[in-house]
Amino acid sequence: MSIRFYCKCFIAIALAFSCQSKVWAQKQSNLIANRDIEFKNRLSYPWSNAELTNILETSSTPNIIRFSPDGKILASVDSEKISLWDTDNGTIQREFPSHYSSEYDLEIPSTAISFSPDSRFLASSTWSQGFLSPDRSLIVWDIKTGEEVFSLEESEGCRQVLFDPTGEIFYTACGTKVKAWSFPNARQLFSLDLKHPVETMAITSDGKTMAMVDANTTGGTQGEQSNKIQIWSLNETQSKPIGILNGHVNDIVRLEFTPDGERLVSSSYDGKINVWNWKEGKTYQRTNHLHSKDGLFSLSSDGRLIAGNFHSSVMTDLITGLPLRNVMNLSGESKNRLLAFDPQGKLFATVQQSSKAGDRQIYLWQDNAQSQQTSLAIEDNYLSITVAERWNTQKSEMEDKLESDLVKPSAIGKDPQAIALAALGLKETTESEQEQVTIDYDQDKSPVVKIIQTNLADDSVAGIRYLVKFVPYNDNDANMWQVVWAGQQFKCYKGRGHLDWSKDLCN
Repeated sequence: MSIRFYCKCFIAIALAFSCQSKVWAQKQSNLIANRDIEFKNRLSYPWSNAELTNILETSSTPNIIRFSPDGKILASVDSEKISLWDTDNGTIQREFPSHYSSEYDLEIPSTAISFSPDSRFLASSTWSQGFLSPDRSLIVWDIKTGEEVFSLEESEGCRQVLFDPTGEIFYTACGTKVKAWSFPNARQLFSLDLKHPVETMAITSDGKTMAMVDANTTGGTQGEQSNKIQIWSLNETQSKPIGILNGHVNDIVRLEFTPDGERLVSSSYDGKINVWNWKEGKTYQRTNHLHSKDGLFSLSSDGRLIAGNFHSSVMTDLITGLPLRNVMNLSGESKNRLLAFDPQGKLFATVQQSSKAGDRQIYLWQDNAQSQQTSLAIEDNYLSITVAERWNTQKSEMEDKLESDLVKPSAIGKDPQAIALAALGLKETTESEQEQVTIDYDQDKSPVVKIIQTNLADDSVAGIRYLVKFVPYNDNDANMWQVVWAGQQFKCYKGRGHLDWSKDLCN
């Protein structure tokens, strides 16, 4: 063969390798591009562009927030009461008092709450803290009427309460027993006898499996199982433990199953979060890096997202372990906060936990796909008055009388008009002032007091108008009311500002 023939073969082989390299390079480029797209898709979600839709002004700092299953109510628990907010308009529709110790004449805050699946009932529990024993450790209320439908005394207290998914059973963790009760007739069905009180518990969506953790009642570790998760099979005839999950170093504070029941999420006080394949007894590697301050977290309605006080984001994909980008970024001072997903997947609530005024505000968010323009509420045109600054928000022993020697009159009583007048300092009005007081009722038949002051001893302010809103306190039949919001408007003299009512100050 000639040299020319070999040269042609060499050139052909070189060209073939060149084309193959180009094809391989193109495939690699496409693969990298597809991976980039997939990675970006993993990081994006409708919640990435969440919008703030409402700010709820509370009288004191909440320590628990929880949505009702239908998403129409947000319950906020503080040291004095349980407030039920209407999530559509951002107003309180009812308040329930805290638990109470008559022996020491002290209110005891709820340590756990649970809504019934139909959102009609709310259960609240509390446990004995040192010398303090509540009169009733567990109370179940009818949300619509405010009626108390069931209660337990339980001298040792109840740390947890939980409705099962059917609403026909609710579980109480009181003392060293977890008891199952029929609902609403409250007949005891069965009991799980344990060695220690229960710190937290969760139940699968089919109601057949419960996860629970012992409380560390001694503050030590010897003999305690406060960092281990017990898995129980629930059955009225024979409930039994079926496994133990061991993966936390510190005490576990919270448990929650995903809606499909396939995953169990646990968190400890040191912030470590584990996502379990609980049936196989192992954790998912992709989420082993998750840490949330104080172990606070909440799961989305589809079980795809977990929200927490994470270092780089508020929300993380529970499957991939990747953070969502641009989700409600906060400054370093604001990352330790309560948070909760709405079970309907429409809302997300947050509240800061700090010594600043911001910890009395609950923020309601909607994802970008569902946010809508809301109508302007009447309160938006009033300058808000902080309730806790003018009223004592705890129930007074003399509910029918406003004591003149109190620095702050009680916000709770039977006479809304007297409560409003006393707290706004109108007893010290000058002779030149004139007052007009009216009391109306809103669509929920709750009183709204409107007070107008004119002929003020002021060369700029022609008038001040106050609006004070009330909601039922506890049972409807008690005819008790509590202040939940107050605001003021101003009318100015000519040349000193606006001539109509406005929240803007006069010049």
